[in-house]
Amino acid sequence: MKLGTRCVALLALCLVSPMAHAKKDKKKKKKKDEVEAPLVGWNRSEGWPGDCYYPPQWDQLPATDRKIARSEALDAMLSQWQGGRDDGISFDEELTTDVETVLLGRPEAIEQVAADNLARCQAVMAGGDKGEWEQWLKSLPAKLTEGECRQPLDYTMFDYLSIGTGWQRPLSICQGETVRISGTVKDRYRVTEDGPWINVEGDPDQPAVGTDLPCNVEGCFVGQLIMKFEADSGWTKVMPVGAELIFTAPEHGTISYRINDDTFFDNTWYKSRGIEDHTAIEVSPAQ
Repeated sequence: MKLGTRCVALLALCLVSPMAHAKKDKKKKKKKDEVEAPLVGWNRSEGWPGDCYYPPQWDQLPATDRKIARSEALDAMLSQWQGGRDDGISFDEELTTDVETVLLGRPEAIEQVAADNLARCQAVMAGGDKGEWEQWLKSLPAKLTEGECRQPLDYTMFDYLSIGTGWQRPLSICQGETVRISGTVKDRYRVTEDGPWINVEGDPDQPAVGTDLPCNVEGCFVGQLIMKFEADSGWTKVMPVGAELIFTAPEHGTISYRINDDTFFDNTWYKSRGIEDHTAIEVSPAQ
């Protein structure tokens, strides 16, 4: 009886054991085949000096949540671009503001930008060149607005000329628009310590033809008010303004202005009885 009982028990064990092992193996296989949830938000890999922002799976979000997620993604990217993450990443404020303005007008573009930005962040955190990330950022406004005119110059802009800096006040202009840019001739300054007092017409005794100054073609003079047109396609043209210039944009782009000089430390405004001159600049649609 004992022998029979033992055989029955062993037989039962043999029948049960394969099933138990099968269940265990199935359980292990299930865990092995499980797909990890994608990273979302700020994350970093081992050895990185900072985090990168991982956008969500856009197509899996309801419409309302998708809009909110776009706003969150833009805020996250801006915080890093503007140096708020304490990770060594910081780009020019004017540049990041320009990109923000373009994306706010095209929120659907945030999804692709966030994906591209992640790839560039990952490359830099792994030891890549931050300059390539910045160049990509600089190219975004033109790429996202390709073929569009971002802001017609249909208003009058008043400003005061700076004789101590380079190109000033970039203004968007659309293809075919004609504008008038002018500077007051009564206000004087000089561009060398012992040089003559001049106005926006420049020094008539110093033609800038053939020099290294920004404007060096026929009609350009040292110290003169000049303008640069920078097309969205990439090419630029610098031309003399003097007291006034009427200009028609051959394509979408921006205009900016400065004096025709390459050193600014010795530039001074004319003073009389304690009153200092300041050249007024006006840019407006040409009637």
